[in-house]
Amino acid sequence: MTINNYFKNLFHLAIPLFLSAVFSIFAFSGFLHATEPVNIVKTPANDVKVPNKGLLSLGTNEVKVGTYLLNVRKLEVASGTWVVDFYVWFIWEGENINPMNFEIMNGAVEFKDAAVLDTIEVGGRNFKWASHRIVATLTNDLNFKNYPLDIQKLTIEIEDREQSVDKLKYTINPLENNIDDFVKIQGWEVKEKSCSISTHTYKTTFGYDDDDSGLVYSRYIFGVKISRPRFSSMLKLLLPLSIILSLSFLSFALSPDKMSQRISLGISTVFTSVAFHINLTSAIPQVSYLTLADRLMISCYFILFCSLISTIYLIRFVDTQQLEKAERINRYLGFLVPLFGISLLISQFYIF
Repeated sequence: MTINNYFKNLFHLAIPLFLSAVFSIFAFSGFLHATEPVNIVKTPANDVKVPNKGLLSLGTNEVKVGTYLLNVRKLEVASGTWVVDFYVWFIWEGENINPMNFEIMNGAVEFKDAAVLDTIEVGGRNFKWASHRIVATLTNDLNFKNYPLDIQKLTIEIEDREQSVDKLKYTINPLENNIDDFVKIQGWEVKEKSCSISTHTYKTTFGYDDDDSGLVYSRYIFGVKISRPRFSSMLKLLLPLSIILSLSFLSFALSPDKMSQRISLGISTVFTSVAFHINLTSAIPQVSYLTLADRLMISCYFILFCSLISTIYLIRFVDTQQLEKAERINRYLGFLVPLFGISLLISQFYIF
């Protein structure tokens, strides 16, 4: 091998490695910008808020509700279920309201201890206070469009079983709702908590009468946002992709007349990428849309296909002994294919 050919091959080798590094850096910086960490203590107040602790509007049907999350015992991503241990309490005034007959709308209660009852006095008014400790299995609809860089929201949704919104209306103070510092979810990071009040309308009379005024109920929603560890998720995603694409791009460092070696290298990278794709998506259920992992792998397949087509295209020049022209085209393709491929992959983090 001459010195000139040596430097040509070295040039071909540097391009794909450099572009792969650029892909990793840009994609990682884009991900960091899109998912900045959130303080789980300092969360914005909800529009429905009681400003004074323990104080409700005089002569109304308001019941203040709060939650303290103690533990998340299990999270099954495939089914969207999680087992949660938490305290819930109610504060109300008057004899016409009884918030103790509540139910969890997005799951089933596995354990509920006896209610702890008390009376508190604020501003010369007496309020009733009741608390339960509950273990429940809940279900949420998880969104995997950004898997494996997804952020999920788990919710506890509470509604009174009998009293509609005109008889009982929940209200909250978001600062009193919180998450214990020792809450851990294996494979996830707890990002922030939220709480809100909404209304839910039941489009039925439940067999009573035609009056639907009692079919709107007040609903309390306590949410926990979780995300996968950023660094390890990015590393597990981008490192194999970078290696697979770098191996494919290295085929351009080989002489155009080494067709069998170039085709063998291209086919092996295709099989490797398929195996990586199957392993990457095995941790989530089948969904009807493309995840970030699917989009990246489809882009990877297209890049590998372009690399193989480029090799096959050069065969016609090698067979007709046009080696100089084949070398020149190979140099152009050795720059254009990696550049196009890396740009296509980076776009998946920003366009969709």
